[in-house]
Amino acid sequence: MTHSIVLSPSSSSCFSLFTSPNSTTSSSSSSWPIRTDTFPISSSKSSRFPSISRPQRRLMVQSAVSIEKETPEAHRPDTFLRGESSSSSVRARFEKMIRDAQDTVCQAIEAADGGAQFKEDVWSRPGGGGGISRVLQDGAVWEKAGVNVSVVYGVMPPEAYRAAKAASADTKPGPVPFFAAGISSVLHPKNPFAPTLHFNYRYFETDAPQGNNFICFC
Repeated sequence: MTHSIVLSPSSSSCFSLFTSPNSTTSSSSSSWPIRTDTFPISSSKSSRFPSISRPQRRLMVQSAVSIEKETPEAHRPDTFLRGESSSSSVRARFEKMIRDAQDTVCQAIEAADGGAQFKEDVWSRPGGGGGISRVLQDGAVWEKAGVNVSVVYGVMPPEAYRAAKAASADTKPGPVPFFAAGISSVLHPKNPFAPTLHFNYRYFETDAPQGNNFICFC
């Protein structure tokens, strides 16, 4: 399972906000390995930017966010939200929407295949959040299909917050708690002439000090 979020094509640091939930509370490395080649840097002498080795870029990305380790769950909870979120909040409504969408999409994929069914993994984190990953493979139509939802709580450093919000360098809040939820899918048909499909929808919210909150749908 991987977890990823993109706020805007111009905010490269936003690619670090979601990382693989396979490490302890520390710098993590989307329903989903970090793409170190998302913004390739040319080694040409005419480039406006200095070339940076891939290991250095990976280190920069890994230092951006702190997310807790995942815990496997036997059953799906009614919600992955912390208790302070009301059922009428944007967080609660968005979580319900993506979980309903996951059910609808998976049913349609199974119907199109005519036989294969999704296998499901559920996970959570001690501090709140979690996700449901579903994978179908070796079907009549689909070589492999995945539909994942996630709800994530984490903390980003002030540098990542300023980059995500395009804030002034004079804005120096402390570490910024964030919340994100989303649904993503990748479908690989067996037919080599049929294109692979991918979609990714996210809601992202920060809880910055001094009322500098940031909300984004993407």
